[in-house]
Amino acid sequence: MKKSHLALLIAVTLSVSSPILADDVSDLKKEIDQLRADYESRINQLEQRLIQTENNSKTYQTDPVKAVPTIQNASNNNFNPAISMVLNGQFSDYRRDSEDYQLDGFSLQGEGGLATEGFSLGESEIILSASIDQLLFGQATIALHDDEGETEIEMEEAFIETLGLGNGFTIRAGRFFSPIGYLNEKHIHAWNFADAPLIYRGLFGNQLSTDGMKLSYLLPTDLFVELGGTVGNGDQHPGSGEHSGIGDWLVYARAGGDVGINHSWQAGISHWQASPEDRAYSGGHDHGGGGGSDPVLFNGDTDISNISLIYKWAPNGNFRQKNITLLGEYFYLSENGQLNNSAELASYDGKQYGGFVEGIYQFTPQWRTGVRYDWLGSKLRASDDELLEDADLDFSGFHPQRYSMMLEWLPSEFSRIRAQINHDKSSRDNDTQLFLQYTISIGAHGAHSF
Repeated sequence: MKKSHLALLIAVTLSVSSPILADDVSDLKKEIDQLRADYESRINQLEQRLIQTENNSKTYQTDPVKAVPTIQNASNNNFNPAISMVLNGQFSDYRRDSEDYQLDGFSLQGEGGLATEGFSLGESEIILSASIDQLLFGQATIALHDDEGETEIEMEEAFIETLGLGNGFTIRAGRFFSPIGYLNEKHIHAWNFADAPLIYRGLFGNQLSTDGMKLSYLLPTDLFVELGGTVGNGDQHPGSGEHSGIGDWLVYARAGGDVGINHSWQAGISHWQASPEDRAYSGGHDHGGGGGSDPVLFNGDTDISNISLIYKWAPNGNFRQKNITLLGEYFYLSENGQLNNSAELASYDGKQYGGFVEGIYQFTPQWRTGVRYDWLGSKLRASDDELLEDADLDFSGFHPQRYSMMLEWLPSEFSRIRAQINHDKSSRDNDTQLFLQYTISIGAHGAHSF
């Protein structure tokens, strides 16, 4: 840079056609000397800054105590989880008496009956989550819901999960929703409809949870591929009983990806197995699972297989403006064992199956509509049909169905107002069901999975 300036000045000086006076030459020399001094000063300053930066970098690399804050013991951690609430209230109206609801071919358990008629709290949630340290993440979900006019509090999920275990592996331990199927892992407020699919209601009493451990492995491929499995204590319906070791297990595989920028998909298969001990049957009106003073009990083996497929479309991948979601699942349950009450004993072979398909269309950022179709079937055989009747298991071959339609208004990403109507053929007595529902999210709330 200095040479270019000097050359420029010399060239200008030599190109002057008129004679240059001695004073002019002296002035030019002074200006050149001044320029040289200024540039040398600036270069020295830059060299000093470079040396200082290099010294600071060496100090940072060789002094980890100053570079990384000291990690305190877990007992000294401050109470700083992310806390959020999901309020989910609704109004429900049924043409038939909700206390007489039955799902032919299935014995309803847990929360498998209809929601409380009239105004109710529905199911609201309190979620606490935090990174415990550099290795573990923890989350607890406390659910509050109405049951026959009373508010019940339930620890819906409470688990820890590894962070950065490496090589694509993740371990989760505690209580969590089973990864069987697609919808089961999602909380109720993330469902596209106000009630569970009929097959979830009939097999799981709405959802299947696990007290145990989950291991998953994400393959290092361009296509999303996840393999995993769980082991649990086996006391969650359709499991039952106290098991000193592993009471149920599940294996699953999922794959998915994008097709261009507008389309995405995911497919999954899973298989769950348990050996229930003294699992009590009850009718649709009895949510306690006791089945009366002399319940029918099942002992044997239960296997459930599932396949699921989901497709999503959004122009240019922008789900905020407009999108379409198509979801379908199919379940098949097989049971072999014995039915008994205090007076009778019978061999039992049961097959229960069914699924649902739903389509959701968000036509503006604030409006969505959707339709859903459910269907079920069963083939139940016992050496004593009277025990099937006592268990409220319809073995005549009737196939329940249901048609649903919903419309949602989404004022923001934190609130939703939903109207839904069902034409329900869960039994031979058809029913028309209406739901008006609000859902709001307060506080920190993570993004939902695909």
